[in-house]
Amino acid sequence: MKKLLAILLCIMICGCSKISGSLQSRLEQQIDAASEKPVAAANNRKTYFSYYLDPSIGKVSSDATSNVFTADGIEFAMSLDVAKIINEKYYPEQTVSHEQALKLDVIAETQGILTDRSGNDIPYEAKIYQYDENHVLLALSSGYVNFEAMCRENNAPAIAGRMIEISRSVNVSSQEVLAAYTTREGIDYAGTPVELFENKAPENGSIEELLVGYDGRQTEPDDEDVIDDRSENDE
Repeated sequence: MKKLLAILLCIMICGCSKISGSLQSRLEQQIDAASEKPVAAANNRKTYFSYYLDPSIGKVSSDATSNVFTADGIEFAMSLDVAKIINEKYYPEQTVSHEQALKLDVIAETQGILTDRSGNDIPYEAKIYQYDENHVLLALSSGYVNFEAMCRENNAPAIAGRMIEISRSVNVSSQEVLAAYTTREGIDYAGTPVELFENKAPENGSIEELLVGYDGRQTEPDDEDVIDDRSENDE
């Protein structure tokens, strides 16, 4: 009997240690812990940005603006938010929304401010959506990068922490992005006033006398403006 009680107690303790607190609180704990860790120098460099990747995280695939990583057997994607970079440069009065198009219930969310490797404050937002009975969709945006992962609910907070760690090390070359994805160039415009009229009263009552450079001669009409009235005189 005592042995059975010991086994049951062990199961209860293991169960409690596996899931401590609600999903919301665990999400916040993981992000807070990742936010306080020292940020290492970038060890991965791409054309438009660089970042640090812990050796415990594997890289599945990569292209110019995105990567797919794997951690603890779970794949998650990171993509550079090109639209946000362009928007902040040329349309600062507008906002870019990355709300999920799917009609999913949000079961946990948090947002705040992080400090990146350069000491800059960057906003972040993390949301966990109920995707189906066994999986959730984790979406996290931080600075100029967005992350997404499909996983089980128990794994989502830890993956969110991994995402935060990477995002704090990201350094974006905004000028490279703008040069590659836009054709818009800044134009320095200096207005030149053109004086068309002189500030004087006309002597003969003609507005032509107010034109700058008017020498008193009558303007010859164009050929198209000459009206042939001989038919009226003939009558």
